[in-house]
Amino acid sequence: MDVGQGRGWGIHDTVIAAGVIAALAFILVVLTGSDIDKLAVQTGYTALASVLFTTFGAVGVALAHWQPRFSLFGVLTATLALLAGGTMVVSAWGGEPSFFGFWLSGTSGTVSAVTDLLAITSSAACVLLATVRPGEDGGTRLVRFAGIGALAFFVAVVILAILENGVDVGARVYAITATVYVVATAVLLVLRLLPTREETLVD
Repeated sequence: MDVGQGRGWGIHDTVIAAGVIAALAFILVVLTGSDIDKLAVQTGYTALASVLFTTFGAVGVALAHWQPRFSLFGVLTATLALLAGGTMVVSAWGGEPSFFGFWLSGTSGTVSAVTDLLAITSSAACVLLATVRPGEDGGTRLVRFAGIGALAFFVAVVILAILENGVDVGARVYAITATVYVVATAVLLVLRLLPTREETLVD
């Protein structure tokens, strides 16, 4: 083993160095100003957006990796998460911190709300699609279809309510939709831990 021979400087080292320099420059130049309270809030919203929408996007990337047949939907989910996170960061540094369109009015609030909603629900759908495996029975597929259908219906109803102020959707509709989704998700996660009927017959 040649201890004295070091590895060359590569692209990974460049990216790490650039990140360190950018962080230090931001701390020294921006966070040492007099308006630290406002900057702290903006930085906090940026961190929150990074945590939330990186998680949502990672679910889409994981689906594309685990289930190649749904790779397009996984990529779409990751893209929506990137757009939603970017919208939240832009609104925070624009002086109007917002999540899910709250505190924003007009077109910007509508776009933010719809984008956040699509990112969250598509990520939830990715979780349901990730439970797909060969040999599962029709009942399992029906449960998954019910869960994804409940998500799609919820998205459609909420977007309609956002775009059309006169539309009043009752709380009962939201509650029923949420119940179908939650129960379907719980059942699918439990079934994913159990062997399929084909695997049981083989054993």
